[in-house]
Amino acid sequence: MIHAPLVVLLTSISFAQVDLSLLAPEASIAISKQQKLTTTKPEDWLTLGMLYHANGLENIAIETYKQSLAIKSTDKTLYLLGVAYARIGDYETAIKTVGEIENYLPAIWRQGYWKLDLGEFATATSLFETAIQKDTTCAPAIVGLARVYLASNQSAKAIPLLEDIISRGGLHPYISFLLGTAHRRVGNGELASQLLSAKTVGPPAWNDKWYLEMTSLRKGYAAELGRSAKLIDAGNFTSARTILQSLSIRYPKDATVLNNLATVFLQLGQLQQATETIQKAMRCVPNHAPSQLTMAFIMQASGKLDLAFAYAKKAIEFQPAMSDAHAFAGKVCFQASDMGKASFYFAKAIELGNSDLAIREMLGMVLLNMGQPDKALEQFDLVLKVSPTNTGSISGKSIAMALMGEINTALQILAKAKVDFPNDPRISGAWQSVLKIKERN
Repeated sequence: MIHAPLVVLLTSISFAQVDLSLLAPEASIAISKQQKLTTTKPEDWLTLGMLYHANGLENIAIETYKQSLAIKSTDKTLYLLGVAYARIGDYETAIKTVGEIENYLPAIWRQGYWKLDLGEFATATSLFETAIQKDTTCAPAIVGLARVYLASNQSAKAIPLLEDIISRGGLHPYISFLLGTAHRRVGNGELASQLLSAKTVGPPAWNDKWYLEMTSLRKGYAAELGRSAKLIDAGNFTSARTILQSLSIRYPKDATVLNNLATVFLQLGQLQQATETIQKAMRCVPNHAPSQLTMAFIMQASGKLDLAFAYAKKAIEFQPAMSDAHAFAGKVCFQASDMGKASFYFAKAIELGNSDLAIREMLGMVLLNMGQPDKALEQFDLVLKVSPTNTGSISGKSIAMALMGEINTALQILAKAKVDFPNDPRISGAWQSVLKIKERN
């Protein structure tokens, strides 16, 4: 227990260090009001910590949660402290912090997701199964377990779990995406195509009352960050840059804001600004995997493939289940003509749930280059089940079949494709390649 005089001293020090001028006006006002109320009551410190946390000031929130815990320890404060640690990428401390919370289900399944991000599939499985034992209808734990199965090449086990959620009314595009991915991997191409036809979105908002209570205190920050994300998705990078530059002034140590701003600079071809911005993000949160990956993209755009690969590997080190980082590493290896490594990273990205057909097609091309036309054919066929008019995979399939001795069938496929896609250079190139294979035989 902290005595009142010491609490007052810590209060004055902590509050003096927070520059509220960097926050959105509504956030600044709300925090100022709560600061005036916060003296010796642990619940006041908790509320203040939640305000900091909700508005992107995780490091200050962490110290404020600790202050509340020093006065009185509660599961709610411990849980939000753990979430704040996870938000800055410190998963190990987050797991230690919430590890002893037994009577709040999200504390268990969130640890599962953190372990999944760290690539510790066995521990993640155990945590998700523990949550399901406590509540057999716990959707986030069931989805988490399904994701473990998808990431560990056990897709058949994921299907009944996801179908059970849907049968209980849990239809959501994210669930459909995971189920479609599972069906595609076990060879149910037609059903997979139906499930994967809709636009992919992120997971739904899970039932987590303490987390939702904290996020309900967001003032300005979340709305602006969300709006900038939509502009990026729409390709409106100039408008997104304006919003993110404003946010970066108010939240100069927010890794997400800086990472998104660097991404926008990269898309606009402003490599120096992109590099300087992402370096700030990496100084603020050194183990922030998305920032490492963005730096990898910047290095690739600068023609520095060795550094690009090094940063991609660092992103994977910090977040082993990050499929985008594996996909990028595969592309860099492909550029460097290292087909063995490219094959490994592309396959791993797909195993972790990457749904980009271009990645599967590139894996097929790599396998062709490695003299494995039978395995390449499998990849092209999977792409064509979802996208029958994909000329890259039609071309790859034809070359693979020709290399396997089915030259006439390959030429028949390409003859039809030349009629359907008369000006496609990939079809024309594949036609010439198959004719050369025929001459050699």
